[in-house]
Amino acid sequence: MHATILLTRSTAVRLGLTIGLACLGSTMAHAGEVPGKRGASGEIIVTARGRAEAEIAVPDTIAVFTQADIVTRRLKTIDDFIAATPGIFMIHDQDPGTNLISVRGVSTNRSQSPSIAYIVDGLALPDSELFTLRPYDLARVEILKGPQGALFGRSASGGAVNMTTNDPTGEWGGEAAMGIGNGMTWTADGVINAPVSDQVQLRLAGSYRNSDGFIRNSFLDKKVDGSISRNLRLKARVVLSETSTLKLRLGWANEEGGAAYISSGNITSLYGGRLSGKALTNPFGDFEGRASREWWGAQATLEQELGDDLRLTWTGGYDDYHKDFVEELDFRNDKPLTFFGVPAFPNGIQPISQPIDIRAWTSEVRLTSRDDGPLRWHAGLFFQRLERDRTDDFGPLLFGAEALLAETRSNQIGAFAQASYDIAPTVEATLALRYDRDRRKEDTVGTTSGGVVAQRARTFEKWQPKVSLAWRPTNDFTAYLTGAVGFKAGGFNPLPGPADIFQAVFPAETTRSLEAGMKARLADGRVRLSLAGFVTDYENFQNTVFLGNSVVLSAPQVDVHGIEASAEADLGAGFRADAGMAWTHSRVGRYTTPNPTPEPGEPAILDLAGKRTPNAPDWTVNGGLGWQGEAGPAAINARISAAYVSRVDFEIDNILHSPGYVSADARIGVTVGAWTFDIWTQNLFDRRWAISAFGQQQLPLLLGLGPNGPFDSFTINTGRQFGASAAWRF
Repeated sequence: MHATILLTRSTAVRLGLTIGLACLGSTMAHAGEVPGKRGASGEIIVTARGRAEAEIAVPDTIAVFTQADIVTRRLKTIDDFIAATPGIFMIHDQDPGTNLISVRGVSTNRSQSPSIAYIVDGLALPDSELFTLRPYDLARVEILKGPQGALFGRSASGGAVNMTTNDPTGEWGGEAAMGIGNGMTWTADGVINAPVSDQVQLRLAGSYRNSDGFIRNSFLDKKVDGSISRNLRLKARVVLSETSTLKLRLGWANEEGGAAYISSGNITSLYGGRLSGKALTNPFGDFEGRASREWWGAQATLEQELGDDLRLTWTGGYDDYHKDFVEELDFRNDKPLTFFGVPAFPNGIQPISQPIDIRAWTSEVRLTSRDDGPLRWHAGLFFQRLERDRTDDFGPLLFGAEALLAETRSNQIGAFAQASYDIAPTVEATLALRYDRDRRKEDTVGTTSGGVVAQRARTFEKWQPKVSLAWRPTNDFTAYLTGAVGFKAGGFNPLPGPADIFQAVFPAETTRSLEAGMKARLADGRVRLSLAGFVTDYENFQNTVFLGNSVVLSAPQVDVHGIEASAEADLGAGFRADAGMAWTHSRVGRYTTPNPTPEPGEPAILDLAGKRTPNAPDWTVNGGLGWQGEAGPAAINARISAAYVSRVDFEIDNILHSPGYVSADARIGVTVGAWTFDIWTQNLFDRRWAISAFGQQQLPLLLGLGPNGPFDSFTINTGRQFGASAAWRF
C-alpha cells in the first residue's frame, strides 16, 4: 500500500522559498523518565507520537508546557495555553462553550466539527463545546501544529492539543490554594493524593471560581460577564498484577453566568470596520444574556504488558453535556426596532434560546512496541459515537412558527498504524497511516409538533498519511522533513429554500502540509532553539455566514505558508528567557460567492480571492523573562511576559477587524516552607481590543435593523485583571 501526499507546483515553489529562508540516532526516553518533565538526559519528554521520547527527537513543531511552566506562567485556561503558543489563535465567543481555534491559518467554523483534536488523558473529546471546560491539576500540555490526522484522526486537520492530568502516586499529601482578584473574583483549588494500599491509589482534585465580572452594560448598569465555575475529578490507579494496571477517572463540571455581552454600533461606516479606540464601546442592550452548562464524564484505561516487547492499551469513556443559552439578537435598547424602516419588533429581538445536549461514547485500543531498537511501532482501532441535539429558538424571528431541533448522530471508526525505523545510525524514517470513516445523519424536527422538516445522511471518509525523515547527527540536533494529510468531516446546513445560495450538505475540509525544520540544544542544554517552515494546501474551507441561521459556504482553496521560531535560554544568575514567533500567510486562493447582503450598486457576485481567512492573524509573537532565587528562607520565582497579535479579521470579507495589539503579564511567587504566596496581573497596561465580531455585510439582519442602523456587533475583552493567592502543600 502506498501513501502519497500531493502538492501543487506553486506549493512546492513556495515551500522552497520558505525553507530557504528558514534554513535547514532516535533519542528515546531513558527508563524512568516522566513525560512533560526534564529527564536524566536533560530532555523534555513528550508522548506526541504515542510513546515517551525526547521532544527534540520528534519531527514536528510542538509547544510543551511542563508542570513548572504551568505554575510560573499561571496558565489556568485553554485560552492561556493558546495565547502562549505562537501560530495558534483562539476566540472564546458568546457563551462558555462556543469557541473558534485557528492553527497555522486552519480555522474552526462555528457550530461544526473543530479543526484541532483535543486529547485529555489519552481520550479524544467528542465536541468543541468541551474544549473550554476548566483545566486543573495538570501534569503537562503538548500542542502539536500542522495536520495530525495520521495519529489523532478527523478533526485534527490543523493540529492537536494533548493534555494530561496528574495521576495518583504512592505518597500521601496534597495542596490547598485560595485566591482573590479584581472583579470580586474568588478562587479555590485543592488536591488530595491518597494511596489506599500498594495496589490502589486515589487522587481527588477540585477547582472553584466565582467572579462578579469585568464588563459593564451601560444601559442595565451592571456587570454582565460574571460567572461561577465548579469542578471535581476523582482518579484511581489499581495495580492488577505485575504486568497489568487499571486507571479510572470520574469528572464533573458545572458553570453558570453571563453570556452574549455584545456591543453594537455602525463600525463599518463610521470607522471603516476598525475595532479600536472610540469604536470599542461597552454593551448597552436591554436584555442580559445568560448561559449555564453541566458536564460529567467517566473514563477507564487498561494497560497490559505482553512479554518484554509489547504493550496493549485500551481506553474508553463516556461524556454527558447539557448547555442552556439565552440572549438577544439586536444588542440594543431601542423600542421599537425597525427592519428596513418598518416597525417590526416592538420589544426587541429577544429572547433567543439555543440549548445543546451532547452524549458520546469513545473507545480506543492500541498495541505498542516497547523496545528501543531500530524499529518502533504502534497500531490501533478507534470508535466514537456522538449524539448532538441543538434547538434553534429564534423567538420573534420565527413570527409564530415553531422552533426547530437538529438531531445529529455520528459514528466514527478509525484504524491507524505508525512505524519509525532507523535506516542509518543518524537517520530515522517514519510512516503513519490512518483511515477514518464518519457516518453522519441529521434529522431536523419541530420542537412542538415533532414533525420532520429535513433528513440528511452522508458518509465522510479519508486516508490520512504522514511521512517524516529526521537526521540526528547528535542528541543535541535534529533536522527533519514532514509531510501530512488531515481532514475535517463535512456537515449539514439548514434546509435551503429555492432562493437560498447555500447547499444542504457541505463537503469535508482537507489539508495537505509539508514542513521542514530543525531543533537544537546548545551550551550543555542551557539554550534550546527550533525553526520550521511550512506550506499547506487547504481545500474546502468551511466558512460560516449568517443567512437567517449559521450556514457554511465552502471556499474551494486557501493557500497557507509560514515560518515559526522559538528559543529558550538559561542566562545564569537565576534568569531564564523564552521567546517565540510565528508568521502565517493564510489567504483565500479562489472563491466567488453570491453577495449575502446585496445593496444597490454592489455586485451580485463577490470575488474574495486574496482575502485573509477569518481569525488567523499573520503574526503572533511572545516572550518572557523569569528569575528564580533565594532571599533568606524564602524562594522567589518572578516572571514578566508580553505577547503581540497582529490584525485579526473576523469575517472572510475582511471588513470588521481588530488592529494589532500587545498585552503584558507579570507574576511573583514567594515560597516559605510549605506555603507559596503569589501576586499576579494579566493585561498589565489595561489594553482593550475586540475578541469577536459580526458584520452587517455578512449578517442581513444587522444590515436592516434600525432606527439609526445599520449595525455591527462585537465583544470586547475584559481589560486588566490582577490578584493574589496563597497555597499550602501538605
